[in-house]
Amino acid sequence: MNIAIIGAGPIGCYAGYLLAKTGHQISIYEKKAQIGLPIQCTGLLTSDFDMFDLDSCLVNTFNGLEINTSQQKIKLTQKEYLVCREKFDLHLLELAQQAGVKVYFNHSFVGKDNGSLIIKHKDQEIRIQPNLVLAADGPLSPVAKAYHFYHPQRKNYLGIQATVEGNFNSQAYHTYFGKDICPGLFAWIVPESPTTARVGLAVRKNARAYFNQFIEKNNFEVEVIQAGIIPLYHPKQKLKQDNCYLLGDAAGFVKATTLGGLIPGMKQVEILVDCLNHNKDYHQELKPLKRKLWLHLQIRKVLNKFSDRDYNKLFFLINQPKIKRVMQQHTRDNPLPLLIKTLLKEPRFLYFMKYLF
Repeated sequence: MNIAIIGAGPIGCYAGYLLAKTGHQISIYEKKAQIGLPIQCTGLLTSDFDMFDLDSCLVNTFNGLEINTSQQKIKLTQKEYLVCREKFDLHLLELAQQAGVKVYFNHSFVGKDNGSLIIKHKDQEIRIQPNLVLAADGPLSPVAKAYHFYHPQRKNYLGIQATVEGNFNSQAYHTYFGKDICPGLFAWIVPESPTTARVGLAVRKNARAYFNQFIEKNNFEVEVIQAGIIPLYHPKQKLKQDNCYLLGDAAGFVKATTLGGLIPGMKQVEILVDCLNHNKDYHQELKPLKRKLWLHLQIRKVLNKFSDRDYNKLFFLINQPKIKRVMQQHTRDNPLPLLIKTLLKEPRFLYFMKYLF
């Protein structure tokens, strides 16, 4: 098939790579002059990315994380990676191009007309008629808007992050919970080295005010600031309309607990490619991934009702050897076995179930 992908980020390039490898004719259209910039992601990846060759883009490897609340400070052992997102994105771009994908930079999607996509390059309008369109153009996807995809109740977070100088333990990253620090999510300090870290947070409202407060409280010297929109998963979001599929952030395939989108987006791509190549029912095959995202969303709804006292109680229960051992066995990308095993080990977690209702 002749397939047009809008957006040359990691999800678009990964889709192009897998499809081109299986014989499809792929063209990717990217509005920017280059990919990977500006940086709008922390670049923190779980051990699920062991399947990828990260050597060319690896910045740091962590052996654990430290969780901070108003009364608790606990340490968990967990292997995670910090990557340079520019190099990571370029790695996937190179894989796509090596597989035969044609990538057009400075080509912006501007609309559709009777089955044709309208692409603008400089002052020229180009019309293309692909068999399929894959929209991988981010949380504010122009393609999704043109195809009337978006659910009216879809919501976004605003994330702000800075590269800062200071003194850091580069073997672990830190998260901070509390209504005064970052209501509705958490703040983070992710060291690149003993002297440099990525520091940020994401909230629904007043992101810059909370960010400035966190920076000032820790006396950080800011070098570079980035900001970006992060979608919240909505289970009723349409994913296919006519000959167009939504992928990644454009589809809202983001874990509501941590706002991480790379793993869900790449899993979604793998499912779509398998369905296209083997004539499988896409919506049926996607159900297990959607269930995981739905579970992340339910956890987020519970956490949104937490007081600081609740966070202290939660992490007090987590800070037990038997619970830590369970958490070391599972990444945050698959919460169901983690929830089941922690409940079996510690029934007091049921206390928080009251916030489901």
